[in-house]
Amino acid sequence: MSERLDLLLVNIGGTKKKVYQELSKDFSAVEPPFWAALTAGFVRKQGFAVDLLDANVRNLDLEETAAEILAKKAEYTAIVVYGQQANTCAPLMTAVGELCRLLKGRNPAIKLILTGWHPSALPERTMREEACDLLAQGEGFYTLLGILKKDPYEKVPGLWWRENGEIRHNNRVANIENLTEELPDVAWDLLPMAGGDYRAFNWMSLQSLETRNHYAGMFTSLGCPYKCSFCAIHATFAEHRIRNWSPEWALKQFDILARQYGVKHINLIDELYVFDARHYMPIARGLLEREYKLNFCAFARVDRVDAMPMEELRLLKQAGFNWFKLGIESGSPEVLKKAHKGKYDRDCIRRVVGKIHEAGIDLCANFIFGLPGDTWESMQETFNLALELNCAFPSFFAAMAPPGSALYDECLAKGVPLPDKWVGYAQQGYEFLPLPTETLTAAEVLAFRDYAFDAYFKNPRYLASIEKKFGRAAREHVQAMTKIRLKRKILGD
Repeated sequence: MSERLDLLLVNIGGTKKKVYQELSKDFSAVEPPFWAALTAGFVRKQGFAVDLLDANVRNLDLEETAAEILAKKAEYTAIVVYGQQANTCAPLMTAVGELCRLLKGRNPAIKLILTGWHPSALPERTMREEACDLLAQGEGFYTLLGILKKDPYEKVPGLWWRENGEIRHNNRVANIENLTEELPDVAWDLLPMAGGDYRAFNWMSLQSLETRNHYAGMFTSLGCPYKCSFCAIHATFAEHRIRNWSPEWALKQFDILARQYGVKHINLIDELYVFDARHYMPIARGLLEREYKLNFCAFARVDRVDAMPMEELRLLKQAGFNWFKLGIESGSPEVLKKAHKGKYDRDCIRRVVGKIHEAGIDLCANFIFGLPGDTWESMQETFNLALELNCAFPSFFAAMAPPGSALYDECLAKGVPLPDKWVGYAQQGYEFLPLPTETLTAAEVLAFRDYAFDAYFKNPRYLASIEKKFGRAAREHVQAMTKIRLKRKILGD
């Protein structure tokens, strides 16, 4: 007789084509569901039997996913709505809703829990609209534990449920303070880490595209102290601060990934990794001692890097931090101010980018078109700055208001049109609907974003720099990417 399964954690699949269109074949990343693996490690340590179904990496459609879930016969099934960044979670909800209805149609008695960033951002709406039984608001670990322990619903912190036709809920659970002690284990063993099915971002592995599938993504800290209006991270964490795992814990995870699974590329998905030198410098020194020669990417911020000593940047590079994701966002100080992004100007951006490049670190630099206050002129300003900086791989976005962000609440209050389907929040999706500005329609903003992407990546100066730095194969990879034209409903496709 098989062991009783207390909890099955599910990472949703069947979304790649809707979210990335034809880019999903070769150019998008396939991320390991770290939050689900972290949750599994926590639950297992509490003595419960847990399994993890990553339907995304296995490319299961919803019918196949439902069949596997039902075959597991777990007492509880929790769908983890998590896209590694809070701003990428909403598009998953279209498939999540369909899967819940499919499961309930086949087995009305199945106990379905929704957890993750999006359910935390809109718990009442999610309970009202989706065919789930329970919802965990916040980080979810102790909420799930209370459910598994069969505590009375009224005593489970962070829990939403239905009773006598009414939606009820408790106050959210306090965030975990000591991550290293309370969340020590990641259930990497429940993921197909050794199979080479996960895939790094294409830009992150330009120097060795042939090893792109030796990949993992993970946190070493949770939270962010800043209040950017377009970010939805605080829907889960509800606080403006950072909590770190210990450097020893992070190095232990790198040991597991490198030694047991042959991982070569690691995306640190911390909202702001390059923040506290007491955290990132011991990790860098530990990596140098190990000589794994891993390829890391981590989030940085313009004003924080501006204050960093040059020797810290150089040591990070030596330790394998070959890529920073840098939120430049706009070339207009006025637009940045409205987005609560910071007080830095173009000269500061130029100085910081030059400093990072001097250390030998490449940039995936983020730029957003259509933020509040943007005009044709300011969007062109932003694009001109991107061309001038000539970063190895910019990410061009059209502004949106993800559920859980301050911008989302502002749009609701002002009656600004938002997507009528969750998949409408997918930046590369056919049904994507960005925000309008005071002077630009949503269609005009998106048209400019798509123009900027095409013009940048076809720019001969840029292509020549990519070939010089990463080789001919990298240039050909970028050129193949630009041959794929995204179709957009709002643009009449």
